[in-house]
Amino acid sequence: MDVGVAIALVAALCGPALARGAYQMSVDAGTPARYRCGHCGQRLPGGGLRFALWAGHCDQCRERLGPRVWLVAAVAAVGGFAVGHRLGSDAATPAFLAFVLGCVLLAFIDLAVRRLPDQLTAPLAVLGLVGLSTAAYLGRDMGLLYRGLTAAALAGGLFLALAWIRPDGEGMGLGDAKLAAVLGLFLGYLGWSDLVLGMFAGTFSAAVFALVMLRTGRMDRKSALTYGPFLILGAVLAVLVG
Repeated sequence: MDVGVAIALVAALCGPALARGAYQMSVDAGTPARYRCGHCGQRLPGGGLRFALWAGHCDQCRERLGPRVWLVAAVAAVGGFAVGHRLGSDAATPAFLAFVLGCVLLAFIDLAVRRLPDQLTAPLAVLGLVGLSTAAYLGRDMGLLYRGLTAAALAGGLFLALAWIRPDGEGMGLGDAKLAAVLGLFLGYLGWSDLVLGMFAGTFSAAVFALVMLRTGRMDRKSALTYGPFLILGAVLAVLVG
């Protein structure tokens, strides 16, 4: 079986757990994660197996909770295929797979509540440092890691500057800057062209989406745009075709 297809299947199997995680963590800043149904108050079933078997609705009132499981699984599968297709059996593949799954979770949370929780971006950064350091050491090429760290500083610094220029909640936010730094770490590890492609594709897709929404009247010039999913889309595209 092709490595890309195999990893896509693994990622798709994580879809239910990711969908439940997205529902529980799609809350306002400073608010604890959800552990009950938002409709009837029924406590969500516990246990790791319940995450793997999450169906996306409350067992008691049957109302849908969070994103559709099939959609989350499909998005995760696309990301997993990109990793397997690009890296194959490389030592960095496990770190990139965890990176993609974390990005899927972040994207759905950002779409739901327009925030990128530090509880996810920080561990994703640590995972990247540990996983990519190990892969670079095993491959006897620490230059890959140094390039990734430099790219993280450049991407994070750029988006931090954009957030500072427009600190009004309508432009880039600090969460976007932190995400950009993590994306820069992984894309920079692959190469400078991957970093440029990922950042450009993400920004360009966000601009096109905003233009279409403005032309159709679904947004106005004062509407806030969720950048996180577009940055992640650009990163996945760069991994796939870079």
